[in-house]
Amino acid sequence: MRATSLSVLLVFAGALSASAGDCPEWRRFDLATKNAEVAGMISGQLSSNASKKYTSENKVAIQRCLKNFAPQIVEEIDQACTDRPGASAEFVDDIFDRYFLSCI
Repeated sequence: MRATSLSVLLVFAGALSASAGDCPEWRRFDLATKNAEVAGMISGQLSSNASKKYTSENKVAIQRCLKNFAPQIVEEIDQACTDRPGASAEFVDDIFDRYFLSCI
């Protein structure tokens, strides 16, 4: 049952997270814009229909956790886009989704 719930959550997290765009777009951003994009991804995820199941206390804790990881998220997307410069928005979202799942 838990594995099924996690699988469903992964699908929803990937489908509903705000997209920072693909790697070519990401690589054009300066650091301030990258940080803003990650902040937008956090806000977008926490305001999505999939996140309505969390209490306000849980959302605050998840948001705090993700904000703590924001520099690592930016760094990991930078590295991934260096390794795969033509990668899609889904590839960028997958990185965010792993951090989101670690915070819930």
